[in-house]
Amino acid sequence: MIKNLENIHHVAIYLRISQEKKGENVETLENHRQILIEFCEEHGFTYEEFGEVISGGKSEITQRVALKRLLDNIEKYDAIACFELTRISRNGLISQTVKQYCIDYDKPILTPYQSYDLANSETDRLLFDVGSMISSHEHSTIGKRSKANKMQMSKAGLHVSGNVPFGYKRNNETKKLEIDEEAAPTIRYIFQLHSEGYGSFKIRDILNNEGYKSATGKAFNLPSIKRIIRNPAYKGTLIFNNRKKIKRNGKFEYDNVETITVENAHPAIIPPDVWDKANQDRESRALKSISIREKPAIKSGVTLLKDLIFCGVCGRKMIIRKDTKSSTGYTLKKCEYLLPNGEKCPNCGKKLDAVIARVLTGLTKYADDLSQMEEQLRKNNASDLNEKNQLKLNQIDKAIMEVEQKQKNLIELAMEGLFSHEEIREKKQELVKRMDELKAKREEVINSINSLSVEEEIELIQEKRKLILSLREDMDQEYGNELLKRFIKKIHFTRVIPEDILKRSTRNSERQNYPFNIKFEFFD
Repeated sequence: MIKNLENIHHVAIYLRISQEKKGENVETLENHRQILIEFCEEHGFTYEEFGEVISGGKSEITQRVALKRLLDNIEKYDAIACFELTRISRNGLISQTVKQYCIDYDKPILTPYQSYDLANSETDRLLFDVGSMISSHEHSTIGKRSKANKMQMSKAGLHVSGNVPFGYKRNNETKKLEIDEEAAPTIRYIFQLHSEGYGSFKIRDILNNEGYKSATGKAFNLPSIKRIIRNPAYKGTLIFNNRKKIKRNGKFEYDNVETITVENAHPAIIPPDVWDKANQDRESRALKSISIREKPAIKSGVTLLKDLIFCGVCGRKMIIRKDTKSSTGYTLKKCEYLLPNGEKCPNCGKKLDAVIARVLTGLTKYADDLSQMEEQLRKNNASDLNEKNQLKLNQIDKAIMEVEQKQKNLIELAMEGLFSHEEIREKKQELVKRMDELKAKREEVINSINSLSVEEEIELIQEKRKLILSLREDMDQEYGNELLKRFIKKIHFTRVIPEDILKRSTRNSERQNYPFNIKFEFFD
């Protein structure tokens, strides 16, 4: 029963559908939205919407971006409106967190059929607790039942979880995989190229150059090629991993409790003996490749720039390889990743000694800049330093607001059907990760305001400058690499050679001496 609503004028509408529950989609979300809007309009409420697509069983409030934003701004609203209590959460911890906010700020929860005055009614608190307990128990029971059902079905060779592998389609009646005759030739071609000695990089380039498309209709990328070659589904084997979610060092991980393997569960696209040989070859090639890659071994050593060079075009980490054909040491390999448009990254490589020389020259200049910074700091006071930090804080707050707006826009785009559930999930995870990074940075800056003295800042600069001046080309490479990683986050390398020069011989002087740029990204 809806109780007295006279003091309620502006409410926060909370919308949630599960990313895991079958039958729930953007249409479900829109239906709930319309019911709540009609409810608000009927009672003359103004409202603001908070929506997200996420499982109600999530136990971390930070994972519930929209709900957390609502709670952070709860004083702006007279009540929280939701379709039903289970839409707030199916996790007891989250439910109790919401309840406590409502009690502390004296905000009721409204549904189209029932209101809960948690701050003033013991009966409503009891009803809320009972409902939350039942929801939590139901979520847990359904999860266990679903897992047991999936395991039993997997033992019968049925495809019950995960995406359908490219090259197959799932028969919804038999729940078994069947060969997709339109896509299967691409899988066979990949294994054929692999058997001819081509590696994943080359296979990717051949497929893209010849116009083949992946399961998403886009160009093939390197991880997709590797996943296809490793996937035992292509030899007719079904694998189901029963995993247990556990938290370690503040992060959730999945431990594999049991692996169910069923041979001949569905038709094979690749004969089992061919698949087995391909993966034996893959492992053999990997071991051979490791022997020539940069590694902390006595024979090959560690280079000064290990794990520090990143592509200035696509942003990926670049590879440093031991040059086995000459005595010139190491080579920074050309970038072999794909750009978002499917084209190969044009960033070329360079002999590593030339890159190291440029890095050391750049760091010498940076050391001079540090000297100027030290001199300037000696003229300043703590208030000037905090003013600088305050400017940083303002920029971070601006970035946080932009991410929050993107999160708000995402659910609106979902309602308009512009993204699939998978795309929504991926975009949401990207935004959550970015928000966590910004908040961590914000906390770091806040802690530094009014706590870091000018003397301490000068000491940090002096220590950094001392490290830089101790670097030299003939020093122990591993020790030098450790020093660099103390104050350098990334070194961005860019060398895009024009096509007409790139077509010339590798011995051509103009091609060999084509310039490159480096850009440092230092830790604050």
